[in-house]
Amino acid sequence: MLVAALVDAYVDRLFSADGEAEDILEYRSRVATQSPALGSIMALCSGRVRLVTEAVAVPIADYGALAVEDFMVSLYNDHSVQRLRLNGSDMMKTLAEAIAALDGF
Repeated sequence: MLVAALVDAYVDRLFSADGEAEDILEYRSRVATQSPALGSIMALCSGRVRLVTEAVAVPIADYGALAVEDFMVSLYNDHSVQRLRLNGSDMMKTLAEAIAALDGF
């Protein structure tokens, strides 16, 4: 959540640095349209969407890529691990995409 809040605050800083932008809500809407990942992070920080923990199945073939902790959890949880999900996608992936998208603004 800290990283999400920092990304959200960075969008506000980008607005402040943009000499042409006049309305922060319009600016944030444009950013959300250009980057769905940033839109998801801003929606999370505004409370419009929630972060959920879901069990995600791990195929046996992918066990070699799991961290030891995830491997142990999956053994006792019917080959599944818990992941943070945001709008149906992996939170860590969404954060990475949002951070990468900040370079385009």
